[in-house]
Amino acid sequence: MAVKPHILIIDDEPAIRLTLETGLSLKGFRISSASGGREGLALLSNENFDGVICEVVMPDGDGLSFVRQLRQFDAELPVILMTAQGSVETAFASIGMGANDFIAKPFEISALSALVERHLTARNEKKSQSAKDDFQSADFSASGLIGRSPAMVGVY
Repeated sequence: MAVKPHILIIDDEPAIRLTLETGLSLKGFRISSASGGREGLALLSNENFDGVICEVVMPDGDGLSFVRQLRQFDAELPVILMTAQGSVETAFASIGMGANDFIAKPFEISALSALVERHLTARNEKKSQSAKDDFQSADFSASGLIGRSPAMVGVY
C-alpha cells in the first residue's frame, strides 16, 4: 500500500480547515492542520510534510511571511497560498516570495487536489532526476566493478 502524501493546512478559520481536511482526506491525502503561521512552522519543525496549503491573511502574520520563513530551512517543499482577498498583485507577490502556486477562494476541492498533485508529481520527478544524475556521476571504479547495465546497477 502506497504512503499517502502528508499535507499541512494552515488557516485561522476552523470551518475552512475542517472543510479542507475532510475534502482532501477523501482525495487520498493525510492531513494535519494549524490555525496560524507560528503553529504551522512548529509542526513543520517536528514532522515531515509533502506539501503545505496556507491562507495569506491570518491574525498572527501573513502567508507571505510564512513562506519567507519556511524557505529559510526548506527550499523544496511545495507551498500553495490561498485567499478570499486575492488579486493579481498578491498572486505575483506570493510566487515572488517562494510559494509554488496561488489559488483564490472560493474553489472546488477537486481543483485544489489537482493543484497539490501537480506539485507533488513535479517534486518527485525532480528528486528522481537528481538521484539519477548522482548515480550517473558516481565513480564506481574503486569497487573494481565495471559497467552500467541494469544488472550491474543492481550489483552496485
